Amino acid sequence: MSVLEEVVLNWTDLTGKKTGATSLGSNKFYKAQLMKDGAAFKVVFTYGRVGQAGQTQIVKAPTLEKAKKELESKINSKIKKGYQKVDLRTVADEAKKAGVKAAPAKKVARKSSGSFHPEVESLLELLYGSTGHAVAAGLSASSGATDDAPLGNLSDKQIDKGADLLEEIETLLGKGKPKKDVLLDLTNEYLSAIPRRIDHARSGGKLDLDKILINSEDRIKEQRTFLGLLRDAFLQKAVFEEAAHVADPAKVWYDGLKCDIAFIEPKSDEYKHIKKLFDTGQSPINSNFYGKLKLARVWKLEQQGRKPAFDAYAAKIAKAKGATGVIPGWHGTRTENLMGICKTGLLMPKNLPKGVQVTGRAFGLGIYHTPCWPDSGGSTKDEKGKSFTRYNGALKSMNYSSLRGAFYFRDNTADRGYMFLEELALGVPELALKACFNKPSPDKGKDYIYARAHGHQSLSNDEVVTFDEHASRRTAIVEVVYK
Repeated sequence: MSVLEEVVLNWTDLTGKKTGATSLGSNKFYKAQLMKDGAAFKVVFTYGRVGQAGQTQIVKAPTLEKAKKELESKINSKIKKGYQKVDLRTVADEAKKAGVKAAPAKKVARKSSGSFHPEVESLLELLYGSTGHAVAAGLSASSGATDDAPLGNLSDKQIDKGADLLEEIETLLGKGKPKKDVLLDLTNEYLSAIPRRIDHARSGGKLDLDKILINSEDRIKEQRTFLGLLRDAFLQKAVFEEAAHVADPAKVWYDGLKCDIAFIEPKSDEYKHIKKLFDTGQSPINSNFYGKLKLARVWKLEQQGRKPAFDAYAAKIAKAKGATGVIPGWHGTRTENLMGICKTGLLMPKNLPKGVQVTGRAFGLGIYHTPCWPDSGGSTKDEKGKSFTRYNGALKSMNYSSLRGAFYFRDNTADRGYMFLEELALGVPELALKACFNKPSPDKGKDYIYARAHGHQSLSNDEVVTFDEHASRRTAIVEVVYK
């Protein structure tokens, strides 16, 4: 039996104004698959509430023409009611991309080949598993999403449509306070375009609109972060699919990541050096984490082909008169984002795909890091000769992680968090003692922006913002836990 045609529709009506589902709102999918069944044909219709398996109806037809009429008739009637078509990659598209005609092999039990250190295998499973689970948990099963194929079949065009709707909402919010009905309509349209589960917003037998309505910058940020995960999953889609059908997925994961990875033994000098970088001169301002965290596991990591470009940039920029030089730094992120950063590195906002969340704007449209100054915790002098203490930014970066207690995200429950240890090639700094939102580049003659906490109007921790993708390289992933 083979699928000849597939159509997926989605319809979100949060208030039930159009569908009559006034208590829990309506968030429905309708999926039609035209199949060849021996000498005959059939159309399988699956429909229901997003996040549930749904009901199935099968209509048999003696000819392909009659089967197509059945499919088109049902789909057209649903579109007239308000359903929207979800643009998917077809089975033929996937087969063509993979260069195969046969159906994928059945899943087999996973096992280790022993080719990698067990802790490297553990990291690979963490990287792919975290991204895959986060996307599959957020997308509707009607879009084909599973842990092993977390992107589902959503096309780039469909993801772009979601990004455009978020941009429209952001523009409206920037002009003042939009009417709730307008935001409801746009939220309905967005959730119809990017099929997402909304049952988390149920409260007391009703749908709590305040938990789901896209009506703030934070809500837009949440959705853009999710679109970013979809993009990450798309880049590794073939890897997810191949890994699901082999006995030993570690090699598939490793090769797909295009990074050299090695576990750093806790008793090694390299581990002790990284631990010292983490422990020395931590900022007491981060009271939620100060004195509470310790380094756990560490993996050496090098994105293949990145070091030569970094070294060339550093040779040119970091040795100039007035340059800071090459120093360690940190970049914290949520666990589900690790895979994407390992694969692509950190990209300038202008080079990010459509709809992906830009993580920093306050000190320019660049790439944000927290520095691990050589004099962290000690005394240094400002431009006026006044002594002050510069701190290690490790705890600031941990506030962007998934670790329980992290400041910049809600509802964190993870018992461990992750961040990248970096090398930063820093040229001549532009000192920023106040915000310079959306600045496209540093002032002429400067190479990066140094947002210094000392003397700043509101900043608590130092940040450095680089404006060239070759100005940083990830050298390790560090795992941090509570003491």
